[in-house]
Amino acid sequence: MAMCRIVAAAGVCALLLGGAPAAPAGAQEPGPETLPPPLMAPPGEIVPPGREDDPGTAAVYEAFAVGGFEGLVVELVNRERLANGGLPPLKGVEELLDPSETHSFNMADRDFFAHCDVDTKKSPFQRMNDAGYFFSTASENIAAGQANPEAVMNVWMNSPGHRANILSTAFYEMGAGYHEQGNDQADVRVDQNGDCNADGFGFGPYFRYWTQNFGRRSGVYPLVINRESVDTACAELRLYVYGPPGAAQMRFSNDGSTWSAWQPYSPNAQWTIPDGSASPAAVYSQVTNGTTYDAEDSIFLDAGFPATSNLVLSSQYVNHVVTYRACDTISAGDGYVVGPSGDVTFRAGRRVVLRDGFAVETGGTFRAVVDPFL
Repeated sequence: MAMCRIVAAAGVCALLLGGAPAAPAGAQEPGPETLPPPLMAPPGEIVPPGREDDPGTAAVYEAFAVGGFEGLVVELVNRERLANGGLPPLKGVEELLDPSETHSFNMADRDFFAHCDVDTKKSPFQRMNDAGYFFSTASENIAAGQANPEAVMNVWMNSPGHRANILSTAFYEMGAGYHEQGNDQADVRVDQNGDCNADGFGFGPYFRYWTQNFGRRSGVYPLVINRESVDTACAELRLYVYGPPGAAQMRFSNDGSTWSAWQPYSPNAQWTIPDGSASPAAVYSQVTNGTTYDAEDSIFLDAGFPATSNLVLSSQYVNHVVTYRACDTISAGDGYVVGPSGDVTFRAGRRVVLRDGFAVETGGTFRAVVDPFL
């Protein structure tokens, strides 16, 4: 049974099969500065003051609500991978989502914090196998106490072992789990030495429990739409196509039966979904190196947002929470006013243009976000 040590801010565990060495986070002995405390601090000591109540948080998350916190964690992982050397995106898969969600629930429900389930004695890797994920490489991050996906990703990215898992090129797929327990108590058990036995008691309360599972399967080469954004306002999709060694050609389909022409293999591709596509919209791929490998991904289509390049707004008085999205440019002016209770976010793929007549009244909130994922 593979065990690993829980380090200061969160738990990190990694296992590489086939004779490869364990990932550094699981193998290194933490230095003196990383020993106590063995678990996350309570939420009030981790979340920056005011972050939970920041009105901007709700407006930004509104656009991602369809995927929940779990979907947003996957998306944020891929944003970090893009920002750190343009690394390939990871594909979110049910076979890793299920053990991640189950582990977060079990930690909250049975009051423990550890990679190994201290009651069932199952390691992360046994839980993945039980969920039908038979990996060649796998890893796990856990955390407790953070209020939202941005907060937990910030903690993980500032911990060398967790960051290494998030940015590893050994993985193609991932899943994320989140569970909130409002009546959590200061009775959390921890496994401080990695032997799968609770040897620390009375920690917490943490209220929120997070899990990330990462993996790669032999012979599985995923297709990823828009770096696993949970939804899109655009008909034009950006694809990342994993391919086997010697991949020569690839092709795509909207229905899995009518295919485009074969084209030279490249991991980065573009594909346009037809007008009137149902949501979620699916894309199918085939890659061949003499053997053909099939993959599929889907993405939700925004309701109420045009799949168009430009969005022009005028003559509106907004006194509520709203998020606008456009594939290319959002242009606002000619009487567009954010009122005192307005909370407005413009998310544009290329630029936001504010013209004469645009105004934000005292107390109103306005954000412009240039988002290359749109």
